Amino acid sequence: MKICNGLRPKSNYKIPKLIFDIINQCWNADPLKRPNSSELYQLIYVLWTNRNNANSVIYGQVKKTDEINKKLSFSLPLISSDTSISYVTHPQAVYTSKLLDFKNLPEPKNADDNDNLLGIEYSGKHT
Repeated sequence: MKICNGLRPKSNYKIPKLIFDIINQCWNADPLKRPNSSELYQLIYVLWTNRNNANSVIYGQVKKTDEINKKLSFSLPLISSDTSISYVTHPQAVYTSKLLDFKNLPEPKNADDNDNLLGIEYSGKHT
Protein backbone atom coordinates (compact mmCIF):
# COMPACT_ATOMS: atom_id res chain seq x y z
CA MET A 1 0.00 0.00 0.00
CA LYS A 2 2.84 2.39 0.82
CA ILE A 3 4.42 1.89 -2.61
CA CYS A 4 1.08 2.61 -4.28
CA ASN A 5 0.93 5.81 -2.24
CA GLY A 6 4.27 6.95 -3.65
CA LEU A 7 6.66 5.84 -0.91
CA ARG A 8 9.96 4.30 -1.96
CA PRO A 9 12.71 2.32 -0.16
CA LYS A 10 15.10 4.14 2.14
CA SER A 11 18.83 4.31 1.71
CA ASN A 12 21.39 5.63 4.17
CA TYR A 13 24.05 6.43 1.60
CA LYS A 14 24.32 8.91 -1.23
CA ILE A 15 24.11 7.91 -4.89
CA PRO A 16 25.09 9.78 -8.06
CA LYS A 17 22.32 11.93 -9.57
CA LEU A 18 22.50 10.14 -12.94
CA ILE A 19 21.84 6.79 -11.23
CA PHE A 20 19.15 8.39 -9.06
CA ASP A 21 17.41 9.56 -12.26
CA ILE A 22 17.40 6.02 -13.68
CA ILE A 23 15.98 4.64 -10.43
CA ASN A 24 13.22 7.26 -10.52
CA GLN A 25 12.33 6.26 -14.08
CA CYS A 26 12.07 2.61 -13.01
CA TRP A 27 9.86 3.59 -10.06
CA ASN A 28 7.38 5.59 -12.12
CA ALA A 29 3.80 4.83 -11.06
CA ASP A 30 2.81 4.59 -14.73
CA PRO A 31 4.32 1.37 -16.15
CA LEU A 32 4.26 2.87 -19.64
CA LYS A 33 6.69 5.59 -18.51
CA ARG A 34 9.23 3.11 -17.12
CA PRO A 35 12.17 2.16 -19.34
CA ASN A 36 11.96 -1.25 -20.98
CA SER A 37 14.92 -3.64 -20.72
CA SER A 38 16.59 -2.29 -23.88
CA GLU A 39 16.27 1.32 -22.74
CA LEU A 40 17.52 0.43 -19.27
CA TYR A 41 20.47 -1.43 -20.75
CA GLN A 42 21.35 1.61 -22.87
CA LEU A 43 21.10 4.01 -19.91
CA ILE A 44 23.35 1.83 -17.76
CA TYR A 45 25.75 1.08 -20.62
CA VAL A 46 26.38 4.81 -21.19
CA LEU A 47 27.18 5.26 -17.49
CA TRP A 48 29.40 2.17 -17.44
CA THR A 49 31.43 3.17 -20.49
CA ASN A 50 32.03 6.65 -19.06
CA ARG A 51 32.80 5.61 -15.48
CA ASN A 52 36.59 5.97 -15.91
CA ASN A 53 36.52 9.10 -18.09
CA ALA A 54 37.64 11.90 -15.79
CA ASN A 55 35.80 14.43 -17.99
CA SER A 56 32.42 12.66 -17.75
CA VAL A 57 29.58 13.74 -15.48
CA ILE A 58 29.18 10.24 -13.99
CA TYR A 59 32.87 10.07 -13.07
CA GLY A 60 32.61 13.30 -11.09
CA GLN A 61 29.37 12.25 -9.41
CA VAL A 62 30.76 8.85 -8.41
CA LYS A 63 33.94 10.39 -6.98
CA LYS A 64 31.92 12.94 -4.99
CA THR A 65 29.44 10.39 -3.61
CA ASP A 66 32.25 7.95 -2.76
CA GLU A 67 33.97 10.66 -0.70
CA ILE A 68 30.72 11.47 1.11
CA ASN A 69 29.90 7.80 1.75
CA LYS A 70 33.38 7.10 3.14
CA LYS A 71 32.79 9.81 5.74
CA LEU A 72 29.43 8.39 6.76
CA SER A 73 29.31 5.84 9.53
CA PHE A 74 27.43 2.71 8.48
CA SER A 75 26.36 0.17 11.03
CA LEU A 76 26.02 -2.53 8.36
CA PRO A 77 28.14 -3.11 5.26
CA LEU A 78 26.58 -1.86 2.00
CA ILE A 79 27.35 -5.14 0.25
CA SER A 80 27.64 -8.40 2.08
CA SER A 81 30.39 -10.79 1.06
CA ASP A 82 28.22 -13.71 2.18
CA THR A 83 26.11 -14.62 -0.84
CA SER A 84 24.97 -18.01 0.40
CA ILE A 85 21.36 -18.45 1.40
CA SER A 86 20.47 -21.15 3.86
CA TYR A 87 16.94 -22.39 4.41
CA VAL A 88 15.75 -24.40 7.37
CA THR A 89 12.39 -26.04 6.90
CA HIS A 90 10.44 -28.22 9.25
CA PRO A 91 10.17 -31.78 7.88
CA GLN A 92 6.43 -31.91 8.62
CA ALA A 93 5.61 -28.44 7.32
CA VAL A 94 3.05 -28.05 4.56
CA TYR A 95 3.50 -25.08 2.23
CA THR A 96 0.59 -23.81 0.21
CA SER A 97 -0.01 -20.75 -1.90
CA LYS A 98 -3.03 -18.53 -1.87
CA LEU A 99 -4.45 -15.86 -4.11
CA LEU A 100 -3.86 -12.30 -2.96
CA ASP A 101 -6.68 -9.79 -3.08
CA PHE A 102 -5.58 -6.62 -4.89
CA LYS A 103 -9.07 -5.19 -5.47
CA ASN A 104 -8.87 -2.29 -3.00
CA LEU A 105 -5.42 -0.90 -3.78
CA PRO A 106 -5.12 2.87 -4.16
CA GLU A 107 -4.23 4.38 -7.52
CA PRO A 108 -0.41 4.30 -7.82
CA LYS A 109 1.36 7.64 -7.56
CA ASN A 110 4.94 8.83 -7.83
CA ALA A 111 6.85 10.13 -4.85
CA ASP A 112 7.01 13.88 -4.69
CA ASP A 113 9.91 16.04 -3.55
CA ASN A 114 8.50 16.22 -0.03
CA ASP A 115 8.66 12.43 0.30
CA ASN A 116 12.40 12.53 -0.59
CA LEU A 117 11.95 8.96 -1.82
CA LEU A 118 12.04 7.83 1.79
CA GLY A 119 15.52 9.11 2.39
CA ILE A 120 17.43 8.35 -0.80
CA GLU A 121 19.68 11.28 -1.48
CA TYR A 122 21.95 12.10 -4.34
CA SER A 123 25.00 14.24 -4.71
CA GLY A 124 26.49 16.16 -7.59
CA LYS A 125 25.02 18.25 -10.33
CA HIS A 126 23.39 16.89 -13.45
CA THR A 127 23.03 18.75 -16.71
